[in-house]
Amino acid sequence: MQMKIIKNITALSICIITLSLFFARAYADGTAITQTVPESEATALDISNEHKKSDLSVTAENAVLYEASTKTIIYNKKANEKTPVSYLTKLMTILLTAEKLKMNKDFTLDRQLITSAEANSRKGSQIWLDVGEKISIRELLKSITIGNANDACVVLAEGISGTEKSFVKAMNNRAKSLGMKNTTFVDSTGISESNISTAKDIAILSAELLRYENLKGFFTTWMDSVRGGKAELVNLNTLVRNYKGISGLKACASDKAGNCIVATAARNDLSLIAVAIKTKDSDSRAVDARELLDFGFEGYDMYAPEIPKDAVEPIDVTHGFELKTDTYVDGIARLVIKRGTASNISVKFDRMAKLEAPVTKNTKVGELVFHRGSKELLKRNIYTKSDVKRIDIAGAFGKLLLSLLRN
Repeated sequence: MQMKIIKNITALSICIITLSLFFARAYADGTAITQTVPESEATALDISNEHKKSDLSVTAENAVLYEASTKTIIYNKKANEKTPVSYLTKLMTILLTAEKLKMNKDFTLDRQLITSAEANSRKGSQIWLDVGEKISIRELLKSITIGNANDACVVLAEGISGTEKSFVKAMNNRAKSLGMKNTTFVDSTGISESNISTAKDIAILSAELLRYENLKGFFTTWMDSVRGGKAELVNLNTLVRNYKGISGLKACASDKAGNCIVATAARNDLSLIAVAIKTKDSDSRAVDARELLDFGFEGYDMYAPEIPKDAVEPIDVTHGFELKTDTYVDGIARLVIKRGTASNISVKFDRMAKLEAPVTKNTKVGELVFHRGSKELLKRNIYTKSDVKRIDIAGAFGKLLLSLLRN
């Protein structure tokens, strides 16, 4: 018993002396480093400068080849130039419908909507809906994805938002949230030449649509009918008939926008979106889309970067309740690279040796950079995974005493 008391007194004495030395050092070491919260690192990569424009014979005035999962621009021909986009506007109407179907259990494909006089009066491509006629959301989606029915768009817009005007406001809000910086919609159909966007913005919208697997059957159907066979539908995107891996999406034409197409396909981990605006005729738009997709599938691969283990080792923390904190690299997923260049990719990193508590979660502690030869492919930051509080006298005393008593 006496020996145990002596041991405890000794432990307490050592603890007090150690704490005195600890805090003498702790408060003489200066302040902790500035803490930061990482910004989003999902910015699209543009690798279109890796080849010459002459590598392709795309005739469209505005075009882009975009990889959906990595947001990579592989080919760019005036892709950020504002231009009328005709009935490609309908892609946003379809997206808002898909999102409504997902969020509202009462809004189903079998739900019947009623045709208003406004919808009935809409000119251009239509399925000739009568005022007061009921039609399912399923048939409305068919009429827009396979066909280009303007009256079907208005029925959906009113069914979702009450009025087309309110729906258009929702279209523009959604475009803004997707980062479609150069897009303005004025109706749900695309009949107005004042619907303005860019090839890149349309690619961003299309990538979002590809997330809805339940739409693929609509987008890839060549021919169908609605209203009990009264209205025949033919897909203007001729690639749906025979292009390997095709998943959609839409073709159309107007006076100012010319012939337009968005063609999407997936192969070998690549999900490609070809957008061509202002081609001279329907044959040219199909040729442009096919050439863009072929160019991507034949010339590019998906590459999964490997992060060196020592780049994300725990980092030492002085004067903290924990002695270390784990680290991670933000935003590392996959890269689109030219076929056959994976062996030329190298990675380097630079990171801090230690941190001073307190440490905040998501503190930047270093950088990781991937190169192919002298070309920088990707740079990402290294961050801390958790908070580490600065230890106080009571906490340090308790931890040290408990440790000594356990021994």
